[in-house]
Amino acid sequence: MDSPRIKDSYTISEVSRLFGIGIDSLRYYERLGILAPARAANGYRIYSLSDMYKLACIKELRNLGLGMDAIGAYLDRQDLESTERLIADETRLIEQQIASLTERKAALAERQARLDAARDAVTGEVTVEHMPLRRCVQLSGRLERDEEMDLFISRLHRRYDEQLPLLGTMTVGAFFDRDALAAGRADVFGSVFFVIDDAQVPCDFELPAGRYLTYRYRGPYAQDAVALQRLAEARGTDGLCADASPFEIYEIDNRDTVREDEFLTRVEILQAAE
Repeated sequence: MDSPRIKDSYTISEVSRLFGIGIDSLRYYERLGILAPARAANGYRIYSLSDMYKLACIKELRNLGLGMDAIGAYLDRQDLESTERLIADETRLIEQQIASLTERKAALAERQARLDAARDAVTGEVTVEHMPLRRCVQLSGRLERDEEMDLFISRLHRRYDEQLPLLGTMTVGAFFDRDALAAGRADVFGSVFFVIDDAQVPCDFELPAGRYLTYRYRGPYAQDAVALQRLAEARGTDGLCADASPFEIYEIDNRDTVREDEFLTRVEILQAAE
């Protein structure tokens, strides 16, 4: 049986199916002058075999993240010199992608390690833990509802956008509102914060290295009052530790699960700074 004859020209719909490129994108390439399909008598675009070659190049280079200006410049002047420059550019882009993926993989491994540690964490007890210096960025505001907390966390992350890793890998915390604590309420917060590892990101404040009284609990945040009472007892004081600037760290929260019974929260009070 004879092999099917290769066509000399293709319609825009055929090209779209062959290359998996949207029709709008093909028209955009034409507006940029990168492609110049002929027109049939009925006005329809007709793509030649030379256009097929250009489209294969465009798709490959777009997949590598090369911009349309650079692609157009390359196709306009395709010789050995420009090809060598393109190879160098592609190599650089691939190296950047490898570095980015390696960084993301490390962040995901760190997140998994955090979840593994959280599963084994002791809850319902006051413990003393040594903490290193923690550099933090912060967004202040009176917060009384979970939805407000989530909004502030998102706003804080957007503020630093490209400087911070994925939100799911961040250490997130919140300071209790001291006036509310003095009034007997443990459900009001004065700020949210992130602990940042990148020394290049300017911080708003530092949690000093030292010994911290900590109390972990699993489940809904309504247990904050009990946690603060237990910490107050360990300090030999009454109330909800309003004088001690208590804060909590969300070791497992709605970034990890929608089940409240799986939440893990660590409430901390500085006992002695180093």
